[in-house]
Amino acid sequence: MITVILSAGVGRRLAPLTHNLPKALIEIGSRPLLGHMLHALRQYDLSEVVLVVGHQRELIEAAVNQGEGGLKLHLVHNQRYADSGSLYSLWLARQYLQEAFVFMDADLLFNPQILAGLQAQPDKSCLLVGPLTGDSGEEVKVYHHQGRVTAIGKNLQAEGALAGEALGIVKIAAPEVPLALELMAELVQANQQAEHEELSQALAQHQRLWVQDIGDLSWLEIDFPEDVIRARELVWPAIQQQLTAKASRPG
Repeated sequence: MITVILSAGVGRRLAPLTHNLPKALIEIGSRPLLGHMLHALRQYDLSEVVLVVGHQRELIEAAVNQGEGGLKLHLVHNQRYADSGSLYSLWLARQYLQEAFVFMDADLLFNPQILAGLQAQPDKSCLLVGPLTGDSGEEVKVYHHQGRVTAIGKNLQAEGALAGEALGIVKIAAPEVPLALELMAELVQANQQAEHEELSQALAQHQRLWVQDIGDLSWLEIDFPEDVIRARELVWPAIQQQLTAKASRPG
């Protein structure tokens, strides 16, 4: 199963940290965010990765050339990174999306155990959902009915039960790949600034997307400079504690 990491964006909300550095290379716990992701993917045998790059792509390309071994990496350049959305970046990687695939944002810090959830429902498309991390209006909320996603978006009030907050990690199972590609083409043709949440919403409208709950495993989407502080001081230590606890359990 191929994983697409969407790392083309400028990361304007993280300024000034992103003036000379792409957000995927912001360092947390002695590793850049992208390094944490690639290490986690290798741990869970998601070893073929498509990296969509744009803003300061040379720095990202140099980092991956020196980074995690054991991965098959493909680089895709989004030349329109400054005025296009994350769905356009995903669409540029479509030549690699002929089988089941995962896509994720590049501004995430997460416990690698979260990725096990992608294999829990092998024949169902799903998005990873955790407890709400705040109430700033930036949280992407997910509503569901009996596990099937009914709505996804920010500042959302919708029918169904609130499942929690979308992490920005989605798996498209093999049966949904043709539909996902068709929907992507329609959405990008209508608006090249569309974000990948619009694809998730479209799949939900076709009743083809499910919730995969991550439980209490720690994660954080890094949008603002204060999120970097929170990641370094709170979330990364929490992840380390969770991994240590798992390693110490018998069996």
